[in-house]
Amino acid sequence: MQLCRDYGIEVTAHKRHDWYRTTGRDGAWVMPDWFAVSKDYDGVHLSIAGYLALAGECLVVDENFASVIAGWDPGKTYWFTDELRFYAEPDIWNCLDAYNEDCRWERISKN
Repeated sequence: MQLCRDYGIEVTAHKRHDWYRTTGRDGAWVMPDWFAVSKDYDGVHLSIAGYLALAGECLVVDENFASVIAGWDPGKTYWFTDELRFYAEPDIWNCLDAYNEDCRWERISKN
Protein backbone atom coordinates (compact mmCIF):
# COMPACT_ATOMS: atom_id res chain seq x y z
CA MET A 1 0.00 0.00 0.00
CA GLN A 2 3.03 2.23 0.29
CA LEU A 3 3.05 2.80 -3.48
CA CYS A 4 -0.53 4.07 -3.22
CA ARG A 5 0.41 6.34 -0.31
CA ASP A 6 3.53 7.75 -1.94
CA TYR A 7 2.44 7.82 -5.61
CA GLY A 8 -1.34 7.55 -5.46
CA ILE A 9 -3.67 8.87 -8.12
CA GLU A 10 -7.42 8.92 -7.53
CA VAL A 11 -9.35 6.57 -9.81
CA THR A 12 -12.75 6.60 -8.10
CA ALA A 13 -14.67 7.71 -11.20
CA HIS A 14 -13.21 4.87 -13.27
CA LYS A 15 -13.02 2.04 -10.74
CA ARG A 16 -15.79 2.58 -8.16
CA HIS A 17 -18.35 0.31 -9.81
CA ASP A 18 -16.07 -2.68 -10.34
CA TRP A 19 -14.17 -2.38 -7.09
CA TYR A 20 -17.40 -1.88 -5.12
CA ARG A 21 -18.79 -5.09 -6.64
CA THR A 22 -15.58 -6.92 -5.74
CA THR A 23 -15.12 -5.61 -2.19
CA GLY A 24 -18.46 -4.11 -1.10
CA ARG A 25 -16.71 -0.86 -0.16
CA ASP A 26 -18.43 2.36 -1.25
CA GLY A 27 -15.84 5.12 -1.15
CA ALA A 28 -12.89 6.76 -2.86
CA TRP A 29 -10.27 4.64 -4.62
CA VAL A 30 -6.62 5.17 -5.48
CA MET A 31 -3.97 3.27 -7.40
CA PRO A 32 -0.27 3.96 -7.99
CA ASP A 33 0.63 6.50 -10.66
CA TRP A 34 3.03 4.22 -12.52
CA PHE A 35 4.70 7.08 -14.37
CA ALA A 36 5.58 8.72 -11.04
CA VAL A 37 6.73 5.37 -9.61
CA SER A 38 9.04 4.86 -12.61
CA LYS A 39 11.03 7.96 -11.69
CA ASP A 40 12.22 6.27 -8.47
CA TYR A 41 12.05 2.54 -9.25
CA ASP A 42 13.26 0.31 -12.08
CA GLY A 43 10.39 -2.13 -11.66
CA VAL A 44 7.68 -3.47 -9.37
CA HIS A 45 7.19 -7.12 -8.42
CA LEU A 46 4.14 -8.75 -6.85
CA SER A 47 4.96 -12.06 -5.22
CA ILE A 48 2.67 -15.03 -5.66
CA ALA A 49 2.18 -15.15 -1.89
CA GLY A 50 1.24 -11.46 -1.81
CA TYR A 51 -1.23 -11.95 -4.63
CA LEU A 52 -2.86 -14.98 -3.03
CA ALA A 53 -3.14 -13.24 0.33
CA LEU A 54 -4.55 -9.95 -0.95
CA ALA A 55 -6.26 -10.37 -4.33
CA GLY A 56 -9.89 -9.25 -4.15
CA GLU A 57 -9.42 -7.67 -0.73
CA CYS A 58 -10.17 -4.04 0.08
CA LEU A 59 -6.79 -2.56 1.06
CA VAL A 60 -7.03 0.56 3.22
CA VAL A 61 -4.57 3.23 2.09
CA ASP A 62 -5.56 5.96 4.56
CA GLU A 63 -8.71 7.39 6.17
CA ASN A 64 -10.05 8.52 2.76
CA PHE A 65 -8.85 6.00 0.20
CA ALA A 66 -8.59 2.28 -0.42
CA SER A 67 -7.24 0.17 -3.26
CA VAL A 68 -7.22 -3.38 -4.58
CA ILE A 69 -4.70 -5.56 -6.36
CA ALA A 70 -6.09 -5.59 -9.89
CA GLY A 71 -4.60 -6.32 -13.27
CA TRP A 72 -1.50 -8.05 -11.92
CA ASP A 73 0.12 -11.30 -12.95
CA PRO A 74 1.31 -12.90 -9.70
CA GLY A 75 5.03 -13.54 -9.63
CA LYS A 76 5.72 -11.13 -12.49
CA THR A 77 7.93 -8.06 -12.45
CA TYR A 78 6.79 -5.03 -14.41
CA TRP A 79 9.88 -3.17 -15.63
CA PHE A 80 9.87 0.59 -16.22
CA THR A 81 13.28 0.78 -17.87
CA ASP A 82 15.47 -1.20 -20.21
CA GLU A 83 18.54 -0.30 -18.16
CA LEU A 84 18.85 -1.27 -14.52
CA ARG A 85 20.42 1.27 -12.19
CA PHE A 86 22.80 -0.19 -9.62
CA TYR A 87 23.37 1.82 -6.47
CA ALA A 88 25.55 -0.81 -4.82
CA GLU A 89 26.88 -4.26 -5.55
CA PRO A 90 24.05 -6.82 -5.47
CA ASP A 91 23.81 -9.25 -2.56
CA ILE A 92 24.27 -12.92 -3.32
CA TRP A 93 22.08 -15.38 -1.41
CA ASN A 94 22.27 -19.14 -0.97
CA CYS A 95 19.26 -21.33 -0.12
CA LEU A 96 20.30 -23.73 2.64
CA ASP A 97 17.53 -26.26 2.08
CA ALA A 98 15.22 -25.67 -0.87
CA TYR A 99 13.35 -28.93 -0.26
CA ASN A 100 12.22 -28.03 3.23
CA GLU A 101 9.08 -25.98 4.02
CA ASP A 102 11.21 -23.97 6.46
CA CYS A 103 13.87 -23.20 3.85
CA ARG A 104 16.38 -20.64 5.07
CA TRP A 105 18.54 -18.29 3.11
CA GLU A 106 21.96 -16.95 4.00
CA ARG A 107 23.75 -13.97 2.53
CA ILE A 108 27.10 -14.91 1.02
CA SER A 109 29.97 -12.71 2.13
CA LYS A 110 31.41 -10.29 -0.42
CA ASN A 111 35.08 -10.74 0.56
